[in-house]
Amino acid sequence: MLVLLWLGLFPATAGAQAVAVERACHADAAAGETWRVVVADPSRWRCDDSGWSLSGDAVLIRFDLGDQPGRVLPQAITTHAGNFDRIEIGLIDAAGRESWTSFWPSDVHHLATGPYITVPVSGATSETRTVGVRIVRAWGKTTLSELRLDPKPEGSGWPLHRMIAMALICGMLLVPLLINTAFYSVLPERYVIWHLVMVAAMLVQAAYATGFVHLVVESGLEFEWQASNIAFSAMAGAGLMFAASFIEPEYLDPRLRRLAHRLAVAVMLSGVACSIPAEAVRPYSSPTIHAVIGVVILALATMMVAAWRAGSKVVGFLIVGWAPILLVGTWRIMSYLLPAMRPTEAIVIYQFALAIEVLVTALGIISRFVDVRHQRDEATARALELQGVADRDPLTGLTNRRTIEERFAGLFARGFRTMAVIDLDHFKGVNDTHGHATGDIVLRAAASALVDDRDTKAIRMGGEEFLLLLRGPDAGVRAERVRRAISSRIAADVPGLDRVVTASMGLVEHDTRGSLQIDFTSLYARCDQLLYEAKRLGRNRTMKEKVTGFEASSRAVA
Repeated sequence: MLVLLWLGLFPATAGAQAVAVERACHADAAAGETWRVVVADPSRWRCDDSGWSLSGDAVLIRFDLGDQPGRVLPQAITTHAGNFDRIEIGLIDAAGRESWTSFWPSDVHHLATGPYITVPVSGATSETRTVGVRIVRAWGKTTLSELRLDPKPEGSGWPLHRMIAMALICGMLLVPLLINTAFYSVLPERYVIWHLVMVAAMLVQAAYATGFVHLVVESGLEFEWQASNIAFSAMAGAGLMFAASFIEPEYLDPRLRRLAHRLAVAVMLSGVACSIPAEAVRPYSSPTIHAVIGVVILALATMMVAAWRAGSKVVGFLIVGWAPILLVGTWRIMSYLLPAMRPTEAIVIYQFALAIEVLVTALGIISRFVDVRHQRDEATARALELQGVADRDPLTGLTNRRTIEERFAGLFARGFRTMAVIDLDHFKGVNDTHGHATGDIVLRAAASALVDDRDTKAIRMGGEEFLLLLRGPDAGVRAERVRRAISSRIAADVPGLDRVVTASMGLVEHDTRGSLQIDFTSLYARCDQLLYEAKRLGRNRTMKEKVTGFEASSRAVA
């Protein structure tokens, strides 16, 4: 994919057409200065691609055509789209006669084949020796530095193969929006939201930077400049927030994270401030945006290096994905802020860097998504494991009293309405004669005799006391079967005892024709009363009741 994009973006003949000139020079001018006044002072002119400035009221650009016969004459001027007050175009012949025409932002035409605007040049003839352009109060240096004479009246932009490559890149920016939206619905992480914001801002900025927005809607130069500025600063701010939340917390210094958060807010606010259409703002708008983005690049580089040195697993995706775009951004900033360099938007290489960022960062988000999901699954498993340990009696492995008290209402509603409290007879004698270690073995053997299945819940209440919650028409019969099995299981599992360990049971069975509504404590208290009665009558037996309801005093109604 990247190879195809490269071939589409950088073929040997990809440049827009321009009329050949003998020399191109530029000079700053005050509001009231005429062309003749500035031309008369050669020291004010620079005939290279450096020294562009926004500090003056106007910039004059002079194209010397020469007098070669058969030369191509300009039919338009074409430049990078940008905001300005007006453009004046003058044709000067060999005798020095001038003919000037003024154009306002509403008069310019946006090309559909790139981020360019064009203004017609009418009346150029073989007698024309110089084309002069006066741009009044420009807001961006590239509107000045990329201005050229065009041989086509409608202006010329990018060739078809470059337009296709640019369209593919803009289409690629839509993919992360869909992927991140799907990811966020499954795993709502902050970095997914910030990447969504960043890519959305990239898409807006790319739509204006490539000129594709004009295929859909025709917007004014001032609005285009404001939208591009705000989208650019939003992209930088969201990039900081994305990096701060994407890098694993344990591998990024909290101070760097806080710096990223504060800087992100400052960057977004600066984008809005630099878009205020006031003359006092104009000379500083673009330089400020570029300087602020330079600080962002430095902050991102610092964060990535720090995380990489700390051992982050995911920062490698950021380094690989962002290195091209950060390098291109650094080049753009240097060319804009250093007077010795020619200002350039570097749109083509910038868009290619965006394609790399989209592909690599998408892989990084998928990797981070898998890691976070795995961590959450492990945490959930550990929590469930700990919950299981907390819910169980450590000696017997049965559910403990606290858990059954919490779950009783739900179990009762599901039909577990028969309760049996079982107590081992003369268990103290086992401990006194054989020791507590043997007593623990007896308790585990008794617990193993208690059936715990879909219709029976077995609980250790404490000491030698157990509880069964049962449902079904034969609940009482099954509970009695369990009580009798305890003696056999203990005898089989604990040889050498000098006695048969029996169990007594108090059981309350609900008559399904009734409307029993009771809490755990009241039902348990009634079973305990029946258990006490079984003990009083000689042990190794069951005392039970079938009830239809309980009065407020918790006395059973037979």
